[in-house]
Amino acid sequence: MDLSTAIADVQKAAHADKNGSGQNHVDLLEAIRKLSLAAETPAETLMRMRFEPLQSAAIRLALEGGFLDTIAAADGKVVTASEIAKATGYDELLIARIMRLVTWTGVCDEAGERQYRAIEATRLVVTPGLAGGAKHHYDLFFPIGAKLVDYMKSTGFHQFPKKPHQQSPWEAIFKLGFFEFFAANEDQRRYFDDYMAVRRKGLSSWHEVFPMNAELVPGFKHNDPQAVLLVDVGGNWGHELQSFQEAHPDAPGRLIVQDLPIMTEKFGGKAPTGIEVLTYDFFTPQPIKGARAYYFRNICHDWPDEACQNFLSNTAKAMTKGYSRLLIDEYVLPNTGAPIRGSSMDFLMMCFCSGIERTRRQWEDLLGSCGLEIVKIWGSRTDYEQVIEARLIE
Repeated sequence: MDLSTAIADVQKAAHADKNGSGQNHVDLLEAIRKLSLAAETPAETLMRMRFEPLQSAAIRLALEGGFLDTIAAADGKVVTASEIAKATGYDELLIARIMRLVTWTGVCDEAGERQYRAIEATRLVVTPGLAGGAKHHYDLFFPIGAKLVDYMKSTGFHQFPKKPHQQSPWEAIFKLGFFEFFAANEDQRRYFDDYMAVRRKGLSSWHEVFPMNAELVPGFKHNDPQAVLLVDVGGNWGHELQSFQEAHPDAPGRLIVQDLPIMTEKFGGKAPTGIEVLTYDFFTPQPIKGARAYYFRNICHDWPDEACQNFLSNTAKAMTKGYSRLLIDEYVLPNTGAPIRGSSMDFLMMCFCSGIERTRRQWEDLLGSCGLEIVKIWGSRTDYEQVIEARLIE
């Protein structure tokens, strides 16, 4: 793309992006990316890519050393490297060298020579959730990334290990399964949990993306006191059902959260008001028959197709044709031109837990193999998770 065309595309996209959200905002960011590529020479593009990992390293060090916390605590006032050194005990020159790269990323403002000022990104990155996200991704992916080539050369790349001698990149490096690792590493578990708690903060909830009240409540069996409106399969502590309940307190029917004993036992017999808790392994037959909707959030991306076919078929067998819906809250990557966030998540899932983020075509094939068909994919932007509405094939 030539530079003048790229500039015109940015101007057009900026005009369309009235409120900084939704697909128009996604399109603006993509136009800006293409403008940057058009302005760079090929050598400059490759050089930028070579140095990108160092940016994550600098931010991770600035978080661990408390540099960014010190700057954020100043509430917009200028903080010097000398002041950070006194507050944290680290060498002033070290701080200046690390912060030189951190400020370039846009996480913090460089107010002068060895002078820094917090901006909104600074205040965000030091919150427990987003600091946990930075630590989670850096601490766990970088050891894997450093050994990926050796792993591929020595064993081949096993996307979906099946045989005893095959290992995922995660298993090859950490010698434990994904969830076993977190059980044995308290700090990393805390980073992960903090990150998961806020990862979608500021985004529309699934029941805003998919209008349950408009789509499924009208056809609900209002006259049956035992009728189930929504089953959250593998729903952890029922956060999504509670969110739905708070938004729609008058919605009819039973709400049920299902998960393994390790999760349901944490309720201690005291389920949230209006929500039923059921211990359930989704690799076994679904005991709740004929619910209006079954909801899976970020479940399928942990598993290869064969496993998904197993547990989705269990749900499909419990559904009522023409009435029940399956709702899957995950990425739906475009068949071409996938955005960076979804593509990166797919790469992480491949390395971390032999999972996969699927394209629309892959979702169609997977659901079709379970006797299901897509009714509609709901979502306001393609670079985040969307809600797939599916039904039994008519």
